[in-house]
Amino acid sequence: MASWEVLTPAASAALSALFASLVLVRFLKSHKRHHLLWTLGLFGFAVAALLQLITNLSNGWAEGVYRVYYFLIGSLVATLGAGTVYLMNKPRVADLFLYAMLGLIAVQAVVCAATPIDTARLAAAGTETGVGIASVPMRILTVVLNIAGAGALVAGAVLSWRATKRPHNLVIIAGTALLSIGGGTAAVAPSESFAAWALYVGNLAGIALLFAGFLLSRPVGDASTAPAVATPFAPPS
Repeated sequence: MASWEVLTPAASAALSALFASLVLVRFLKSHKRHHLLWTLGLFGFAVAALLQLITNLSNGWAEGVYRVYYFLIGSLVATLGAGTVYLMNKPRVADLFLYAMLGLIAVQAVVCAATPIDTARLAAAGTETGVGIASVPMRILTVVLNIAGAGALVAGAVLSWRATKRPHNLVIIAGTALLSIGGGTAAVAPSESFAAWALYVGNLAGIALLFAGFLLSRPVGDASTAPAVATPFAPPS
């Protein structure tokens, strides 16, 4: 096993856990729904990366670990996206989007828990990503949730950038793109080693850029030049 197969998921887990903890502090101060949703999504990312690390260190997927992992990689992106929609000044739209995501996440939870998977292939997967082992319903729901969540993240950052021209929104867009590219490449990669590399590196680069966008955004409490559209990861107080 190559060192990057341990270092990249370990770094992703640590970075996203730190990111989630900072957003949790904001939620405890503001009690705003988007902070709660981002906290849940980012902690979900941290747990998913930790499960990748555990699997690589143990040289194989346990079925229960795999099912939880597959549930997380769809639901966490949708949760982050739902949080971002609440910053678009459209409460009714945000509520409907959240309810739709919660409905899909509930279905995904049942599918990931109950759908038969090829346990023989899973046992032989070693440190592979296991992307091709999931059942068709698991894959479809994960793709739908990722597209919806990533689309909401990008839409929020684009609207904020148009309103404020603040560069941290472009960093957030780039981070979301890298997360999507890494996951998408892993799904169609010709070899499992390249799939793992694309997924792990894409996840680490993507979460690092999202975190950078968060750190570069206006701190809570800064009331100067309030934008027409609130900025993702840095809402006005």
